[in-house]
Amino acid sequence: LGVPTQSAARAVAIMKSAATALIGQTNTPASGGAKYRKMETTQGDCSALVSEAGSYFDRVIGAIS
Repeated sequence: LGVPTQSAARAVAIMKSAATALIGQTNTPASGGAKYRKMETTQGDCSALVSEAGSYFDRVIGAIS
């Protein structure tokens, strides 16, 4: 699509960071700033899900590079 590979990989890395913060409930008003959004979630240990989601983003980055 004409997007430089580095830019696409960086965008996916930013999406990975945002998604894992939301899944792992580590997002805070301090780290989110004006874009912080509180979402209701079920409480529990989501570390396995964070790891799995992160690995999918890593695979996308690997495919782009």
